[in-house]
Amino acid sequence: MIKFFRKIRQNLLSESKFSKYLIYAIGEIILVVIGILIALQINNWNEKQKEEKSELLILKTLQKDFIENKKMYSEIVDKQQFVIDNCKSLIKCFENKDVEYKRDSIGTFIYYGAFNYYRAEPILGSYEALIGSGDLKILTNETLKSKLALFSSEINQGFEDEISAMNLLNTLNDEFSSIGTLFLDHKLRQSMGLGKLKENIEIKDKTISDLYQNSKILHSLAMKTGAELNRLKLHIKMLDYSTEILNLIESELQEKE
Repeated sequence: MIKFFRKIRQNLLSESKFSKYLIYAIGEIILVVIGILIALQINNWNEKQKEEKSELLILKTLQKDFIENKKMYSEIVDKQQFVIDNCKSLIKCFENKDVEYKRDSIGTFIYYGAFNYYRAEPILGSYEALIGSGDLKILTNETLKSKLALFSSEINQGFEDEISAMNLLNTLNDEFSSIGTLFLDHKLRQSMGLGKLKENIEIKDKTISDLYQNSKILHSLAMKTGAELNRLKLHIKMLDYSTEILNLIESELQEKE
């Protein structure tokens, strides 16, 4: 083909037909330009195909992460609420100061409330890798990118008081140290490999009465309950984010697959 056009060009020049040669030259330039544009279009199409495949892979990876995040936050919200409920019940016991009031449940309130602490550790590896590699731009859904950024920025909010929360937990452990294993329920004793304890009502009532006189415990319990409520609000918020992000990802996957 190149030889064919070259021969035409040489014939036109040899015949001194300059005007025809000029028209021919312009036509040849136009053909070259069209060829370049077609090549660019093919290259752009190939790049677009590569990006679409990459985006699909990214969405599937994020989907896997946020299925786990949603599950984790859903579970931890329930656990957090259980801790708060037990803390509140224990506070009522201390406020009533009646050794007969829910005496058989005090151990549950202590070990599942005062001594418990939960903090979610969400999966962010895929998102952080996207940030580090610069591949986040491959995602075409701007709402999804915005939600992912909010999720990442909010994740550590509400945990600035973690040191004080740990201090409260340690304080409560110290203040309840006198009870030993006296209030462990059968399930807890079994999990520790301990046998059933023969109950001594007088000792138990005396221990409960002494605990109720300890104002430091009540104050620490109230502070802990407040901190747990703040953490619960954050976990609920992060659960909502996880649900929204997962819905956006799955909607994108349905469109692209």
